[in-house]
Amino acid sequence: MTTMMYTLPAELASYFINGDASIFDYIGDEEYTKCVEQFERDLDYHGHSIVDADVDNVSFVKYHDLADYGVLATDCCTFYAN
Repeated sequence: MTTMMYTLPAELASYFINGDASIFDYIGDEEYTKCVEQFERDLDYHGHSIVDADVDNVSFVKYHDLADYGVLATDCCTFYAN
């Protein structure tokens, strides 16, 4: 199985790893939620899902893998998908 690496907003680690969607309530931005959900559907379509994140190495990133979905620059880390 191939491991894919994605640079994504670090705040999404609990959502992708633990299924904890409370970050969306905290942020309160419906469009942001839609962007993340679309990214997740695209991953699923290709048979991938996020399995881990390197939350110890967070840095500000202007262009990340959610930028094409409309998410602005933010603190990101590397996420791993199988």
